[in-house]
Amino acid sequence: MYKSKYNPNFPAKRITTSQEWEDLVLADHLLNGLEEIKAYTQYGKLLKNDHQFGKKIKPGFKVLFTGPPGTGKTLTATLLGKSCGMDVYRVDLSMVVSKYIGETEKNLSKVFYLAENKDWILFFDEAHALFGKRSNSADSHDRYANQVVSFLLKRMEDFHGLVILCSNFKKNIDEAFFRRFQLVLDFEVPNAHQRYMLWQKSKTKEFEYEEAVDIDFLAEEYELTAASIINILHYSILKCLGRNDTIIKLKDIEAGLKIEKIKEGKSIF
Repeated sequence: MYKSKYNPNFPAKRITTSQEWEDLVLADHLLNGLEEIKAYTQYGKLLKNDHQFGKKIKPGFKVLFTGPPGTGKTLTATLLGKSCGMDVYRVDLSMVVSKYIGETEKNLSKVFYLAENKDWILFFDEAHALFGKRSNSADSHDRYANQVVSFLLKRMEDFHGLVILCSNFKKNIDEAFFRRFQLVLDFEVPNAHQRYMLWQKSKTKEFEYEEAVDIDFLAEEYELTAASIINILHYSILKCLGRNDTIIKLKDIEAGLKIEKIKEGKSIF
């Protein structure tokens, strides 16, 4: 089947993952919200088109994912598509205004048209770039951004499908936009139990922790996102392969931890 490709005239890119739904480690309130989204993909159009209640609701389903980087927002959107048998196309809103001035509406219209006809999930990343709180500046960039926001909101309102907007900065989004979403899901840094599950589930069966590695301690001691835990294991497993063995060593995990904290501008030891 033909898949549309990202190019200057089509500012959307299909995103996929080799991971499975069971790999997600999320809080219960997020899992409950995702079940609501799944229910929409199964029954939303039936409700809208074949039932009297459909006259009372707007077409489509609009969701906002918020939370710090690395907490699983993009992975979750991708796994939703995989689980529901739908392609997911990502649009980076931080790039739209700067790269597509003069062509934005036309190019985004193409994305919405194809998405509706091919039953795609649309995933708009960096939503705060357009939906942020603005001053009444006469700056031409702001005026153009406001024009794009108006266009996007209108297309989203009319879109008969699932739209997910994603932002790392919920507090930066204008509160006036929140009423437009059926669901807002806040992704948080995982708690100690969730971190334990991530340390446990992220390590595949080909590799084992050495006895000195206490994942209970790691989960309790270090507040890490899922992405950071994956990065640490990636570093440690590359070290395994360099030694031609399958034992994940504590010294490599500690080195990986240090690298992650340096990236965050923090000290760990």
